[in-house]
Amino acid sequence: MFKMVMTALLLLVWAGASSLSQAVPISTQNKCDKPVSFKIERKGSTLNTSLSQRTSSSHNLDNGDRIKVGDTVIHTVSASSTGQTVVVCNK
Repeated sequence: MFKMVMTALLLLVWAGASSLSQAVPISTQNKCDKPVSFKIERKGSTLNTSLSQRTSSSHNLDNGDRIKVGDTVIHTVSASSTGQTVVVCNK
């Protein structure tokens, strides 16, 4: 009985942990007439990327990841970011 209870608890803990690390789908968009460079800061790494003029891209990020233009954080990902579009340039 104890072994069954421990197995059930471990499964519940694993299910809870995996639901916390669910990817959050968001888009980045460049509304400007020139390419724009930006960074996606994830836990332990930074991706330097860019968008051509008037384009967008999709990303699956985790809670707490940040999108930066230069040194300015323009968006911090949270569960409420799901489906959101982050504009990296709007001139």
